[in-house]
Amino acid sequence: MGRTLAERRSRLLTKEDLTNGDCQSWVTEAYEAYRAVITDPEFPCSFGTTAEAQGHIRYTWVDGGHDLGALSHTLADFIALSRAHPRRRHLLIAFFPDTGGRDFAAYERRFWDTLHWLRAHDPEPWPANIPSDPDHPEWEFCFAGDPMFVFPCIPAYRQRHSRRMGDHFLMCFQPRRVFFGTNRDDPGGERIRQRIYDRVRRWDDVPPHPQLVELAYGDTEMREWKQYVLPDTNVPLADRCPLHLERGPS
Repeated sequence: MGRTLAERRSRLLTKEDLTNGDCQSWVTEAYEAYRAVITDPEFPCSFGTTAEAQGHIRYTWVDGGHDLGALSHTLADFIALSRAHPRRRHLLIAFFPDTGGRDFAAYERRFWDTLHWLRAHDPEPWPANIPSDPDHPEWEFCFAGDPMFVFPCIPAYRQRHSRRMGDHFLMCFQPRRVFFGTNRDDPGGERIRQRIYDRVRRWDDVPPHPQLVELAYGDTEMREWKQYVLPDTNVPLADRCPLHLERGPS
C-alpha cells in the first residue's frame, strides 16, 4: 500500500539522508554549516556534540513562504521517535531557506510566528498537567502532547555565537525528557549547568544573560519562554510572551 498523506509530508531525516544527494542543495549546505559548529570540540553544549556524533539528531527543512504543514507532521513523527527512545538525547533541527536581508527582529518574529502556527495546528489537545498560560512558571511549549524546549539559531547574531549556526535560520526542538540529569534538582545538574556557562563565556563575545544565570527550569521566578530567543546583547528580557498575540506567519 502507498503511504498516507501525513507520511508523504513528513521529512524526518538522519544526517546520512542529508548527505546522500537527495536533498535540495541549500538544505545540505545548511546542515554542513550546522555540523561544522556542533562538532567543534569547544562548542559549549557537549550534549549536542555527542548527539550528532551518535546519530541521535534528526533533521527537517521548511520550504519558503508559509508552508509549515510538513513541519507539523515531521514534528509529530519526531516526538513519537523520542518517546520510543526516551534515554537518547534526541533533538530535531529544522532548516529554513535563506530569504536574505532579514534583521534580528525579523528572524525573531519568524520564530514566534512558527510556534504560533504549530500551536494552532497541534494534532493533540494541550496536556492537562501543563499550564496553557505562558506567564505561568510551569508553562512550556507543547506539541502532540509533549512539552519541549524550543529555540532559534539566528544568522543575525553577532556576539552570541552559541546561538548562530551558519547563514541559515534554524529552529531546534528538544523534548523535555532529554534534559534528565541536568536540572538543578537532579544530582550533578548544577555542576553541568555551570560547566556549560563557563564554555559559553569562552565561545561568545557576550556573557551569558544575567537574568538566566541565576534561574533555571523549575524556579518560580523563571518563565520558560524567556530562554527561547536571547537578545544579542544583555538588555533586559521581554516581560510579555509573544505567543499572547493573535497573529499568524508574517
